[in-house]
Amino acid sequence: MIKILNLLFIGCCTAIMGCSKSNVYIPTKAVSGNYTATGKKGADFSTNTKNGTWWGNTITLQSHWFYTWGTSVPFELVPQNCEFVPMFWSKANVTDANIAYVKQLKDQGRAKYVLGFNEPDLADQSNMTVQDALALWPQLETIGLPLGSPAASWPTRQWIYDFMDQAIAQKRRVDFICVHMYVGTDDVAFINVLQDLYNKYHKPIWITEFATVSDKATTMAENPFTPDMVLAFMQRLLPKLEALDFVQRYSWFSGSPTSSRLWPSSLVDANGNLTKLGKWYSEFKPNTEIKR
Repeated sequence: MIKILNLLFIGCCTAIMGCSKSNVYIPTKAVSGNYTATGKKGADFSTNTKNGTWWGNTITLQSHWFYTWGTSVPFELVPQNCEFVPMFWSKANVTDANIAYVKQLKDQGRAKYVLGFNEPDLADQSNMTVQDALALWPQLETIGLPLGSPAASWPTRQWIYDFMDQAIAQKRRVDFICVHMYVGTDDVAFINVLQDLYNKYHKPIWITEFATVSDKATTMAENPFTPDMVLAFMQRLLPKLEALDFVQRYSWFSGSPTSSRLWPSSLVDANGNLTKLGKWYSEFKPNTEIKR
């Protein structure tokens, strides 16, 4: 993730890093969460988002699956008929307790996939070397679920190439590649990047974060993109993602509605109400079965 997103994740990352066996809710009875997504479209919100609630936003966006950058969520709040996907955000999260927890989710039918580390190529994100990630990878493999690669800050970063090449050489299991793509509004270039990555490794791809961003805007007024421009981009791009068999899943990143660089990409406003962009995203390939 680009550096401008730091503030959006401070609370999320603090919560994730502070997770321990004593404060993790482990479901012991049939509650929501035993569901397998039937569509590609997902949602991603921190469990302490300031813009609505993570579960409310997931429902209003009619998502088929969601993640929160962590290994756990309060399952009493998980929307019915929506699949939770746990993530091991950094090396600090690879603990015996977290491994056991996700294994329990698997055994209960509440986890079908696992996501690897978040932007290890960036010092202000999970900040891991390829060797760090590969040393921990066998522990994630023991969970026994399809396992997604670490998501670098861009699909063609040397970090992910080195990780994949060495994982293949070491016969490590990587079932799909996770990517982050913060771009302008060129849908053709977006697809070309994905196609190049697929041609290199022939692995399914999950786009776990993507949005339109302005790298140079320091105020909302300086952002050259408008919500209508982003909406037109989304309307061109998402049908193409649906048509690509190697794109298994995608999840738009809803930036803060007050972010100078990301506000036109917001799916929800400060109160969790859908923006014009969010309304279209919600109605595109909706999960009509999702409910509280």
